This record gives sequence, C-alpha cells and structure tokens, in this order.
Amino acid sequence: MQETSLEFKGLKKGLYAVYKGTGGFEDFIGALEAKLNSSGDFFTGAYVAGVYGIELDEIEEDILAQILQERYGIKTKRPLSGKNGPPGMDGSGEMATRFVYSTLRSGQKVSYEGNVVVMGDVNAGAEVEAGGSIVVMGTLRGSVKAGVPDNNDATVSAILLKPTQLRIGSIVVRWPDEERHIEEPEIAYVEQGRMYVRSVYDVK
Repeated sequence: MQETSLEFKGLKKGLYAVYKGTGGFEDFIGALEAKLNSSGDFFTGAYVAGVYGIELDEIEEDILAQILQERYGIKTKRPLSGKNGPPGMDGSGEMATRFVYSTLRSGQKVSYEGNVVVMGDVNAGAEVEAGGSIVVMGTLRGSVKAGVPDNNDATVSAILLKPTQLRIGSIVVRWPDEERHIEEPEIAYVEQGRMYVRSVYDVK
C-alpha cells in the first residue's frame, strides 16, 4: 500500500476520494489514513461526496463514515462508493484539478483552466479564477470566478461562503454587505440563468 494509491478530486458536489490501488477494504483505509495524516488539518471540515475505485458494502461504508467523522472531522454523503469515476472523470470529459495548499491573502490570485481546490481560506482582496468549479476548504471572503468564460455548469463551494464577488459562467453577483449567520458548508450554482446558494448537505 502506497499513499499515492489514493487522491482527492474536487468536483461539483464536493471532494471525491479516488482509490487507484488493487487491495481490499483494509488497504483502502490504510491509503486513506496515510493521505489524511500527511495533510495535517487541511481536510478538517471537508465534505466527501463519494469514493471511487473500490466498491464498499453497507457495513464498510458505515465504518468509513465513522472514521472520517470521528478521526478527521470530515462529513460524508451516502451512498459513498462506486467502481467508476465520478461524472466528468471517465476519460471522456475529465477536467483537471489544481490544489492550492495555502491560504490566499489580499493581492494574491490563482488562475487555472480546470477546477481549483483551495486548502485554506481565500481572504478579502484575493482572487480565484477557474475554468471549472472552485472548492474552498475554509472561509471564502475574496472574489471568485468559476466556469470562465461561460461554463454555467460550474459551481463554487466553501466551508463558509462569504465572498465579495461571485461569478459562475456568465452570471455575476455581488455578495450582500450584511453578515449572513450561516455556519455550514454551502454551494453556489446556476440554474435557468439564476444563481442559487444552498447547503452542500442538500445537494442530490
């Protein structure tokens, strides 16, 4: 078992754990814990929407969900596992993901043609621009542009969603100045030409 046999991909509905090993459940858990332990607190508070590359039964999914929640503070959505990759990762339309392992401070900018996952905060005055979706594993207070230039299927999600400006594809909104007292991960998306924000736990 090698740590590199498992990686995380940031896509529309959250993070996906992609297992590339050939072992069974114990090897998968070992690879998962090696990855999480080497990442410090980066994944604390994250949301895992799926596990791919290994098929788990109901009991194994229960064990996995318990390990993620109790040891690492990571929430999950059920069912978790599947043999194939998540949508957009089947080789026909995969969009690459760039991970940024730091907090972005005022004046800093990250641009990437694929998805962007920031393992930290995006402070006011910082900017993230992506051709795909944007996931912030912290507080988002800066400016973000997802789906550049006109991909309205992209999304923006964060542990705390409080941007100064938010753009998805061709839809741009300026965030209200008043404080929103919502302390849970949220996702912004476009539907029928309008932008909506909802809890990630409500995503079907």
